[in-house]
Amino acid sequence: MKRILSKIIVALCAVVALSSCDSATLGTAQQSAGGAPYELIAVVAQPQWEGEVGETLREVFSEPVLGLNEVEPRLDLMRVLPTAFEGFIKIHRNVLYLRINPAVSEVQFDHKKSAYADGQMLVTLTAPNDKALVEYLKEHKEELLTLYELSERERALKMNRKHKEGVMVDKIREMFGFSIDLPRGYTSRGTSGDSLLVTSFEYPTATQGIAIYSYPYKGKSDFEKENLIAQRNNFVKNIPGPSGKSYMTTVMEYEPEVSYKRIDGRFWAEMRGFWDLEGGDFMGGPMLSWSTLDKENNRVICIDCYVFSPKHGQRDLVRGLEHLIYSVKFPTKEE
Repeated sequence: MKRILSKIIVALCAVVALSSCDSATLGTAQQSAGGAPYELIAVVAQPQWEGEVGETLREVFSEPVLGLNEVEPRLDLMRVLPTAFEGFIKIHRNVLYLRINPAVSEVQFDHKKSAYADGQMLVTLTAPNDKALVEYLKEHKEELLTLYELSERERALKMNRKHKEGVMVDKIREMFGFSIDLPRGYTSRGTSGDSLLVTSFEYPTATQGIAIYSYPYKGKSDFEKENLIAQRNNFVKNIPGPSGKSYMTTVMEYEPEVSYKRIDGRFWAEMRGFWDLEGGDFMGGPMLSWSTLDKENNRVICIDCYVFSPKHGQRDLVRGLEHLIYSVKFPTKEE
């Protein structure tokens, strides 16, 4: 069963990476799935919800998102009775339907995309008893969380493709040679020569910011953590604080973490940490960046993202930025 679920997640990753997924994977549902991003509705009978099954559900889906200034769950869990699974509830974007059926010998996993609405992810678990269901939820915790998170990413990528911020997309392509599906609402915060561009989406009490910069490639050591941090600080110091006297830097008390991955065949160094200001102003928040080698122009290109949201949570803002890297396309693919 675990192998089956893992294969489904791998398949969904592939779907997200394909720009042709709009019509091929969405089924024939007529209306779009509802609900807020990262909400999950669990359809659970009262006896299970009040017992160990309910406790396990709350434990599994309240796992905190790493890399934020405050504790926020990976998914926002809500619960309805099976008799209430109708109307607008039935077309929710993320649904986990739990059933107890003594006739089955082991937990049965089933998932459907766009079952009742366009873009919906519906997972059904049928178990012989509560104990088996609890064991399954604990054993497959990460697979279930990832399945819903990948569905959210797919929805976001589709929406970004449909509603691009054309002016900024063209400017990024002109300066750095790659395309990115930057959603509508991002505006320019300035450039520095042909090596730095800053853009942001400004909310009343929050900011999603992106600094894209490039520098000559000197060797593999460019992708080591200390050099990535040094280059980041060199460029983001051009992002001023509210007084104009302070500037952005990387928090070193909680040293950033670096990992390496391939996205659509391209190598990226991913760095996650926190930023704050030097020079008198007090602001800060999570940051994440991706660096890759532009072989054709012998330079390193970095897409550096940061969030400032002191009042209303950071999870959805950070994830909105995370999704962007999966839309990046260079003119030529490199091994």
